[in-house]
Amino acid sequence: MKREYAEHITHKVVDLLEKERVERKITKTEINEKTGLSRTAWTLTVSKKNSPTLRTLLMVADVIGVDLKQIIAEAEK
Repeated sequence: MKREYAEHITHKVVDLLEKERVERKITKTEINEKTGLSRTAWTLTVSKKNSPTLRTLLMVADVIGVDLKQIIAEAEK
């Protein structure tokens, strides 16, 4: 897998997680409190200035209440 493709999928996954977060009315503060991830870190990730780890994506997906495997599958379409 090429780096560019991996980055593209990662950005799409983050976009989909952020969309779900907003639709489910989950605040960045809730993400922070339940994951230990700072609001700034998630904001930088969403604005594509930070690259998230798998651990971060798993924790955020859990707080939002979505299956990360399904989000990744959707991102790959």
